[in-house]
Amino acid sequence: MRDHKYIVDTLEKLVEVCRDGQQGYREAAEHVKDHQLKKLLSEVSLERARFAGDLENEAVRWGQPDVDRRGSAMGAVHRGWTELKASLGGGDSAILSSMESGDTYAQDQYDEIIRNGKLPDDILGIVRNQAQAIVGTLDRIRALRQHRKAA
Repeated sequence: MRDHKYIVDTLEKLVEVCRDGQQGYREAAEHVKDHQLKKLLSEVSLERARFAGDLENEAVRWGQPDVDRRGSAMGAVHRGWTELKASLGGGDSAILSSMESGDTYAQDQYDEIIRNGKLPDDILGIVRNQAQAIVGTLDRIRALRQHRKAA
């Protein structure tokens, strides 16, 4: 039998990671100048909201009716730092850099949970799919940042 507490705690941890990403990408979209980049960041924010919703549904299914739907304090600090860099003239490149570091953190959290293999297969499938999407976004953000750096 699976460790019920571990499963619920892990789901809540990933919800927090997703909510941090959702809020971070939404706030980044508000600060970038480039309209295409604004659109991309808004889309990623919505994707992270869907990820959080899927994980919240699983937590409820596992008996956790009051899932904490806020992000973390660390995420709030990271968003504040991103906003400060943007307001000090770092521009879109500074914002992309912050998104990259946030997604690197998210990727690390997902990878750790996937490696330990303690989640049921159905939840692990959801987590793997989300992790794959985060890696895809991270690759895209890195490419955009490198392109802007070279330009």
